Amino acid sequence: MRVRKAAMPEHLPALIPDPKRLRLTGGFWTIPRKGTIGVSDWTLANEAREAQSFLPGFTTAADAPAMAGPCDVSLVRRRLRLPREGYTLSVRPSGVVVCGQDAAAIFRGVQTLRQLVEQCGGRVPCLRIEDHPDFAERGVYYDVTRGRVPRLERLLELAELLARHKINQLQLYIEHTFRFRGHPAIGRGESPLTADDILALDAHCRRLHIELVPSLASFGHLSTVLSHPQYRHLAEDWGIGRYLSPDAHTIPEWARRKAWSLAPANPGTYRFLDSLFAEFLPLFSSSRFNVCCDETMDLGLGQSHRLAQRKGRGRLYLDHVLRLRDLAARYGKTILFWGDIIRHYPELIPEIPKDVTVLDWGYDSRHPFVRIADFRKAGVPFCACPGTSSWVSLFPRLHESEANIRGFAAAARSSGAAGLLNTDWGDRGHHNFMEFSWYGYLLGAEEAWNGRADARTYSARFCREFLGSADPRLARAVRTLGDVSHLAVAGHYQSVWYHLFFALPDSDLFAPQRRRGSTCRNGLIRHDAPVRLDAALGRKALRQLDGVRGAFVDLLRRPGVDPHAVLPYWIFAVDTIAHAARKLTVLGAGGRNTPAARRALRKEMLALQKRFVALWMARNRRSEIRVTLRRYRRAIAALP
Repeated sequence: MRVRKAAMPEHLPALIPDPKRLRLTGGFWTIPRKGTIGVSDWTLANEAREAQSFLPGFTTAADAPAMAGPCDVSLVRRRLRLPREGYTLSVRPSGVVVCGQDAAAIFRGVQTLRQLVEQCGGRVPCLRIEDHPDFAERGVYYDVTRGRVPRLERLLELAELLARHKINQLQLYIEHTFRFRGHPAIGRGESPLTADDILALDAHCRRLHIELVPSLASFGHLSTVLSHPQYRHLAEDWGIGRYLSPDAHTIPEWARRKAWSLAPANPGTYRFLDSLFAEFLPLFSSSRFNVCCDETMDLGLGQSHRLAQRKGRGRLYLDHVLRLRDLAARYGKTILFWGDIIRHYPELIPEIPKDVTVLDWGYDSRHPFVRIADFRKAGVPFCACPGTSSWVSLFPRLHESEANIRGFAAAARSSGAAGLLNTDWGDRGHHNFMEFSWYGYLLGAEEAWNGRADARTYSARFCREFLGSADPRLARAVRTLGDVSHLAVAGHYQSVWYHLFFALPDSDLFAPQRRRGSTCRNGLIRHDAPVRLDAALGRKALRQLDGVRGAFVDLLRRPGVDPHAVLPYWIFAVDTIAHAARKLTVLGAGGRNTPAARRALRKEMLALQKRFVALWMARNRRSEIRVTLRRYRRAIAALP
């Protein structure tokens, strides 16, 4: 059992994920300026190079295969009585030994050693760690299609940082942001990923023992593709909003877009998909493929209506998934798909083939996590898919995501899930920067590796290990920012600060009325709470944000803090929420709505827009930045 903080010296580093078992053995290993890294066989050369990346004065011993002489760091392939990827790490005064049954296990142990070395300033406490993961599959799912496509070097860095925290799967959500040679209209002008990008990222991931799983929208969510004239005929509504079913009114408002889903009744659908798969799938070394197939709200309501009447909409859906399974098999892939639609047809779940994995998702803190066991009862492989709660928010709703990730992970462990895939979406333009989401990524990594990790210390460990500061003010500031950003009100998806930030002066958000919503204080979420969006609320938020900003700015000036350069993005997030709060103090009930105040808001938002562009372009392709800039310009123009 892991020794807890009270029994540990202050100099012990913060580890993420928290190891299963850690025992202090007394004394220190003083890291030499020059040392040797020995390997039990040359198949561990990659792992030796990984250790060299944070032990720059070390070289790999020339006689490593025989382990003839003593080495400062030894990487040893050895059979252990631990689950797959389990490892042991022993730090002694004479050096370090990392053992595992294969290269992937030793790589995980090397990442733990990295965290120890990077935080200890040359003297690592002697200890023994015995560690292994809860889940075989531990992934992050990143949206590169709703507005922003990162530069290749940023995606390579993403993979590196995820690997350091024992993530072993990465998926990128794509609708139209891949350059298809056979379909040049798709993604034109959107800075799409190329075949060379995928090949480079796949090779990088393999070195990091990460499986890069292809993911491509293959049913719904295809309006960006099907809106092109040459593809409209493949859409359920023929691309013109035409429906035959009297149930068309049941389509939710957010999905009432022309050309939303492919039509299973159109034979051209499968020729089209096969042409996409033929270009896309061979680029990936993974044997799996996420075909998505979520939120097909208009299925069977248009050109597939008669087929749906004959078969039923559920059967129509499952048949499409099975067709995709057959198409993917041509390229040596088995499929995964999102499980939201098949849940409406529980009688069909047992018919899902046993080589198909269901991705069960839900992003609310009150999600019925235990129902994931339904797939186990049906004998279907499945994974749990929580989220970072970053989208449609100016900063992630941290406490919502904590409850969601931990709740899903616990239910998945008890239900025998294959893994946990932590999602980060980009709804409405993906203005939410990747840099915002690391708190959630690393929490997902920890919950997927060790469900017994100390939840009470996670924020402090995150600040120390990832942000590079053990100053308790930083952890308090992060938690306070999570409290503030959490605020939501009925009728407005996710954080209300996002909606206020882009709201026009005549928005009903500024109306003096009582609302129900979700609030958070000291990390405790209160649902169905009374909320008044007025000037008093704005002033309260500004006071809280002032303290958060001060802590971030002060700590950013210190050497060694923020090694991954995320705090400038976090400070920008604080300033955007502060702008939304300031709008309440001007336009909300009890506010001072004067021409001078409105001009000040306009000037501030112009400055924020300029910063937004600079932060975006520093690490991302231009892609579809226009989506968010359009919202900026509209809000600015409304402030005379």
